[in-house]
Amino acid sequence: MKLSKILIASAIGLSLTTSVALADYNKGFKYYTKYIKRKAHIKAPQFIKILGVNSVDELKALFKDNGKPLVEKLKATGHEKAAKEVEKIIKKHKLKDLEDFLVGIMNGKIPAGCGWYHPSFFLIHLKIKRS
Repeated sequence: MKLSKILIASAIGLSLTTSVALADYNKGFKYYTKYIKRKAHIKAPQFIKILGVNSVDELKALFKDNGKPLVEKLKATGHEKAAKEVEKIIKKHKLKDLEDFLVGIMNGKIPAGCGWYHPSFFLIHLKIKRS
C-alpha cells in the first residue's frame, strides 16, 4: 500500500516537473510572439541569425547581465524596435523564458508560424548540431 502511494506520488511529481520545464519554453514563445514577432516583424530563426550566434553558449552569453549584451547587439545591428521590445520583456522579468525559447529554436524546436526556411538558416543549424 505504501509502495503504491510512493509510486503514484513520484509519477505525479515527475509529470509536474516535465510540465514546468516545458512552461518556460512556452512562456518564452508567448512573449517572443507578443513583443518581438508582432511588433518588430522578425521570426525566431531570423532573430537568431541577426544575433550572429553559432552555439547555445554564445546565445546564453548574450543573456548575461540582465540581457544588456542582447539589447546592445540588437541596437548595433540596426534593430532598434526589437531591442525596445526585448527591454519590455526584461521589465516583465521574463528574460529567462525568452532565453529558453531561443535555445529551443537553436536546438531545432521551431513552432508553427515561427519558421523561416532560408538555406542560410539550415547551414547555421548544421554548424550547431556538429559542435
